[in-house]
Amino acid sequence: IKLRTFDSEHQKKALFVVVNACSSKDYMNNIVGVCFVGQDVTGQKVVMDKYVHIQGDYKAIVHSPNPLIPPIFASDENTCCLEWNTAMEKFTGWSRGEVIGKMLVGEVFGSFCQLKGSDALTKFMIALHNAIGGQDTDKLPFSFFDRNGKYVQALLTANKRVNMEGEIIGAFCFLQIASNELQQALKVQRQQEKKCSARMKELAYICQEIRNPLSGLRFTNSLLENTDLTEDQKQFLETSAACEKQILKITRDVDL
Repeated sequence: IKLRTFDSEHQKKALFVVVNACSSKDYMNNIVGVCFVGQDVTGQKVVMDKYVHIQGDYKAIVHSPNPLIPPIFASDENTCCLEWNTAMEKFTGWSRGEVIGKMLVGEVFGSFCQLKGSDALTKFMIALHNAIGGQDTDKLPFSFFDRNGKYVQALLTANKRVNMEGEIIGAFCFLQIASNELQQALKVQRQQEKKCSARMKELAYICQEIRNPLSGLRFTNSLLENTDLTEDQKQFLETSAACEKQILKITRDVDL
C-alpha cells in the first residue's frame, strides 16, 4: 500500500507498507472486525524501483535498433546464452528466441553460426571462459557464417558480468564489425608481432651460441693463470678476460 505523509519531515514523500489482514473474533468465535498488521518497506521499494529503472534503461539501450548499438550477447557462468540483442539478430540472422537458453560454445557458435574449424571454436571458448574467470579479452578476430551462409568477420570483446554484490555471474560480449581497413591494419600488426617474435628467438639462439665458447675461453684462462707467463702473456690474458666479461654482459643485456 502506498501512503502519503503530511508531516514536515516527510513532506511530499510516499510511504510504502506491506499489510497483512486477519479477522477479529469475539468469545463466540464470531467475526466482529478486521485487524491489519503493516511493515514499512519504503527503503526496499526505493531500491527496487531504481533497479527496475536501470534494468529498463539497459534493455532500451541494448535492444535499440540504433545502428550505433553494436551486436551484443551475454552468457551465464555455464556459457548459456542469456542475451542476444537486436543488432545481433540482424548481424547473424538468428532471432533472440532461437538462441536464448542455448550453449554459446557448440550450439549458437558451432551449429547455428558455423565457425571455420575447431581452432576458431577453441579460441572463442577460451575467451569466454577467461571473461567468466575475470580476465577480459579485447578485439579478438572472430569470424563465422551467418544464417544465410555469408562469411562475416568481426572483432570480439568479452568482459565479465557481475551482480550487485560484485560477484562474477557470466560474460558480456559485443562484436565490432571489422571494416576492410581495420582488418588490413590488424593483419599488418599481427605480421609485425610475428616477425618481431621470430627475430627475438633468433637473437636468443645467437646469444646462447656465443655463451658456449665463452665458457670454454673462461676455463682456459683460469688454467693459464696458474702457469708461468711472461709479462706480455699476462697482459694478453687480462685483455682476453676483460673482453670475455664484456661480451658476456652484452648477451645478458640482450636477454633483458
